Amino acid sequence: MSVKAHTVTRIDIIRHGEPQGGEVFRGRVDHELTSLGRWQFEQRIQRFASQWSRIISSPLQRCHSSAKQLSERLNLPLLVDSNWQEIHYGDWEDKLIADVMAEQIAIAQQLWQDPLNFCAPNGEPVPDLQQRVKLAWSGLLNAHKGEHLLVVSHGGVMRVLAQYLLLLDPKAMNRLAIPYAGFMRIRIDHTVAESGTEEHWYSLEALDGSELNQVINSDLSQ
Repeated sequence: MSVKAHTVTRIDIIRHGEPQGGEVFRGRVDHELTSLGRWQFEQRIQRFASQWSRIISSPLQRCHSSAKQLSERLNLPLLVDSNWQEIHYGDWEDKLIADVMAEQIAIAQQLWQDPLNFCAPNGEPVPDLQQRVKLAWSGLLNAHKGEHLLVVSHGGVMRVLAQYLLLLDPKAMNRLAIPYAGFMRIRIDHTVAESGTEEHWYSLEALDGSELNQVINSDLSQ
């Protein structure tokens, strides 16, 4: 098959830094970042700094605060899209993970063993999360083909997106190391054949799941 046109889009996705509130189920709970969380974000961004054309962010402040500061510093447009926000954990919101695991172990285990069929009590089903993330992803490709974008989002969002794009087994979602400020770069090759058929090929160009917990400067005291 001969190729008539070839365009490359890159989309970088970074998880927010550490939020306040401790080890809780944090979906729509709108916690601010800790000092460490702000530092983590800056450290990861420095490692993967690129010529981004725009920044897209979840509206939750643990993402939006960092995205806004970065957009202002780099003089880049910022788009806030609710489709990039974390899953809603329903009755589990803001509850300690250890307590929920002890009290509702059967439901909680499904999150790890059968993630695509998981739904916290009165929460958002994982398939619904994946559908809205797919919608957000398609919107970026349609509107910004050929650009290099930065998306500031959440761990759950990144896992369902990786499962979809990389054709992973659903159980593999929870084997991806995406710590606070974890980073993933997806390359999209758009090709148009002589027949006019358009195809998209996704490849994982970078994944940084290393922990960022060491204080190497004085920023945390400020």
